[in-house]
Amino acid sequence: MNVKTMEGLAGASASIRMISTPMSVADEAERKGDTDKMQRALGYAAGLREQAEEYGEKASQGMEIEAKEAKEKEKKLQEELKEARIAERKEQEERLQAARQDNSPQDTVEISEAGKNQAAAQAGTSGPDCSDSGASVPDVAYDPSGEVVEAVQETGNNVDVSV
Repeated sequence: MNVKTMEGLAGASASIRMISTPMSVADEAERKGDTDKMQRALGYAAGLREQAEEYGEKASQGMEIEAKEAKEKEKKLQEELKEARIAERKEQEERLQAARQDNSPQDTVEISEAGKNQAAAQAGTSGPDCSDSGASVPDVAYDPSGEVVEAVQETGNNVDVSV
């Protein structure tokens, strides 16, 4: 918090609290009929009110300064982030360029003969050895003891499962 803001808020608060004293003196003087004392007390109260307004203006000025500083700080932070992103992007581009120029071996995939045969069988073409395609394996279900049971579709029963 800015010094001006703190001073303004504290001064305005103190001035407003101090107004109660001359106002109570003015009330008492009014009850007694002492107009001179009442006018002096109201004069003191007006002076304290003006003082509170001055402190309020000082607090406003301090808050404006704080807002400007915060905007400048945010702008500077955004610039730093932007520069960091640009530097990071440039570094990534340099690494990519170096990798392209390096001509290092890249990952390759080779499909085995069994894989080629299985792919051909699934595509409907016959390869030299279609028996490994896995298409002849029937759907099987197992009970908790590990025994093979009939599939639900074949028996026509419905099974409810809740988790």
